[in-house]
Amino acid sequence: MKSLVCCGLLLGLGASSFAEEVILLNYYERAPYAVRLANGEVTGLTADPAAAAFQRAGIRFQWQAIPAKRQLVQIERANTLECGVGWYKTTERAGAGKFTEPIYRDKPTVAVARIHFNPPEKSLAALAANPSVRILMKNGLTYGHDVAGIMSTAKAKVQVITGDQSALARMVAADRADFVLSPNEEATLLIANVEMGASRLKILTFDDVVAGDTRHIWCSKKVSDDTIARLNGAIAQSTRSGK
Repeated sequence: MKSLVCCGLLLGLGASSFAEEVILLNYYERAPYAVRLANGEVTGLTADPAAAAFQRAGIRFQWQAIPAKRQLVQIERANTLECGVGWYKTTERAGAGKFTEPIYRDKPTVAVARIHFNPPEKSLAALAANPSVRILMKNGLTYGHDVAGIMSTAKAKVQVITGDQSALARMVAADRADFVLSPNEEATLLIANVEMGASRLKILTFDDVVAGDTRHIWCSKKVSDDTIARLNGAIAQSTRSGK
């Protein structure tokens, strides 16, 4: 047993788990969702409930650090027993793999704004309709259905930029934009990563962005339906118990 732990295998309870192959559980480092600790364990808002589901279901797994785009390719190929942690469920992805029930629901998207940006409007729709407002968005980042619908008709000066969120926050701090949209969970960390961020930036919330999307475990089709059912049962138990 000690050798398995040293190899990074996390085992669930139950003798039946020892007869199964190990599922690769893919993640990419992104605080606060999934962070690898010095001891090799992975923890975070999506990592913790995913690990708990596998352990509760008695299914063996091994953490594997892998970029999101590569996860997408490998899960769709379905050549190996592997799952990704914290994926949004879409029709296209559901056709290419298998989703569990939700393991986490995002908080509503917020803005990391210039400290002196004090608009009278409290809604994202009103700000997005204002041609003088300068908004940054990160290319490829999902902000949730509420935001997607609002921004699709925006009249504001919207820039969609490839780069990390910290770079976009630095642009806001330098008065090159009024705010950058941000996942609620990351906003405080984002400000902390900008030099003098606490004195240059602040968090704005919107009264018309009230729902976040759900995140799931997404598995290749090689993972059996029985395994998905067991994971769903474990997720339901965790939801009922609050753990």
